[in-house]
Amino acid sequence: MARRSQMEILIDILKAVAEGKEKPTHIMYRANLSWIRLKKQLTFLINHDLLREVPSENGTTYKITQKGREVLEYFRKLEGELFLRKGSRAEIYIRYR
Repeated sequence: MARRSQMEILIDILKAVAEGKEKPTHIMYRANLSWIRLKKQLTFLINHDLLREVPSENGTTYKITQKGREVLEYFRKLEGELFLRKGSRAEIYIRYR
């Protein structure tokens, strides 16, 4: 199995939160990360104003910011351009290895 890039991991986290997976454990499972790795990535996303942390009585949740939505939309457009016009994702990975 191919190792995911840092950007793919960050996009997976943004996608998870945008889809309503706002609790840390839900994000962790959706993005397929360890707890330590997740905390590091969440801190990075918060520091870059892509996510915000929302403390509550029931624990912390995460919300995607407007900037985070814009980054995710940009990625989805780019992904669509690359993969719909050039072939499947597998073909692209094979071609550039």
